[in-house]
Amino acid sequence: RINAEYMGGVKKMLPKVMIALLWAVLVLGVSCNESGPSDPHLKECKVDTDCPSLHVCHSILNLCEHKPVFPLQSSEIYGSLLVIIVAGLANAGGLGGGAILTPILMIFFGYSASASVMLSYILVFGGSLGNFFLTGLSKDPETGRRVVNYDLAMLCLPLLLMGTLIGVKINRALPEIAIILVLVTLIVILLKKVTSKATSIYQKENAQREAQKLKDKTGDVIIPRYSAIGNRDEDLNDGPHPELTTILEEEKNVFPVRKLTPALLLVVLIIGLSVIKGTKRFPSHFGIEFCGVTYWSLLILAIAVCYAVYHVASHEVVKSYEAKERLGFPFEDEFRLNTHTIGNVSMYAFIAGVMAGVAGIGGGMIMSPLLLEYGLRPQSASSTSSLTVVFTSFISLTLAVLGGFVDIDQVVWFFCLSILGSLIVSSFLNFLVQKFKRQSIILFTLIGVIATSLIVIVISSGIKAVSYTHLRAHETGRNLVCRLLLEK
Repeated sequence: RINAEYMGGVKKMLPKVMIALLWAVLVLGVSCNESGPSDPHLKECKVDTDCPSLHVCHSILNLCEHKPVFPLQSSEIYGSLLVIIVAGLANAGGLGGGAILTPILMIFFGYSASASVMLSYILVFGGSLGNFFLTGLSKDPETGRRVVNYDLAMLCLPLLLMGTLIGVKINRALPEIAIILVLVTLIVILLKKVTSKATSIYQKENAQREAQKLKDKTGDVIIPRYSAIGNRDEDLNDGPHPELTTILEEEKNVFPVRKLTPALLLVVLIIGLSVIKGTKRFPSHFGIEFCGVTYWSLLILAIAVCYAVYHVASHEVVKSYEAKERLGFPFEDEFRLNTHTIGNVSMYAFIAGVMAGVAGIGGGMIMSPLLLEYGLRPQSASSTSSLTVVFTSFISLTLAVLGGFVDIDQVVWFFCLSILGSLIVSSFLNFLVQKFKRQSIILFTLIGVIATSLIVIVISSGIKAVSYTHLRAHETGRNLVCRLLLEK
């Protein structure tokens, strides 16, 4: 019989071994990628047959460019169906899914890596918006209150934006190998956390079901987990406090404009400052030199504004939750936004923003597992994360459109695909959650999407490394890995 302690040691070592193997594969492959093959758009041509698949020859510039969206080729039809499924699954978990969608756009639609990233903004925005409208604007059937934790979303959003602004700059200073290793390590850690949380919630659901079956057999009276009017003893005799009644009624409002207004103003301001200062690929229309004094001043101003909005939001959230605790508010989960929790959540939100900027993924892939870790219920964590992704992806998409990096027909087509996928998949998952009374279904969906992201990133990086190795080997007449070993 296999020793239990030995198996326990294997389980503890397995994640470390996975990370070590992934690092080794990526170091051997991606570290060789000093420069990749040229973009198909830059290839000279005279007729369409001179261009790669899904590309046509520009009649004036005599350069290959990607074909218009319509008519769709067979590979694009398959890719569209896959986008509907993947975007729906990713956004149902509040992740965004950019890490999976980008390779799909490259493989099935023939877009370059940079173009695929730009187009993924459309898919992430459309999918997260669809998921928010479907689940975020609904009420929890158990409590009758809104699913989205707007206090938490408005607290995290400024820090996500601030971290992203900083992370993008770090991204440009790091080599590609460092970015990929950060991304892979991060995904492995998040996968472990979500798996642990999913297992825990699944076991609790099983225990609750067994307890319910036992009570049904014995005929015992089931005592509610909490009172609908609060948890103070005096409330049971005197009725709910008027202030508590007001708070409970406000919690039923699924679209609180007052809470969303600061976030909307912040998004408009960030977009405005980005347009004014410009970027390397999107020059300023106001004559501001890229990386000049004015450029950096506007960037620092944007970061300062994000922090100011966060400071005000954190003050309001602390007051709100202190009042709820004092009045005996019936919290539906383990999550509490007290002073200690706000400090931790704020730190992780900022780190999530930085990592999202460095690794080129949406903050939802990081925030959704972290919200679960802090005790938010799966449906609430997914909807709250989707709301933050709506804002962050909208900024990225707006800048891509203003910069001329995506066409209107691309926006319309991919937006419709992501909306359709989000509505279909989210509706199906919500149906399963309601039918089987298992919030863990959302968590297992998260596990599947995160694990798929990891596999896709490793495979796509390996394919890129092999193609670059063959390219360099052709240039030098020697296998690149062997050449590196001989040079050592």
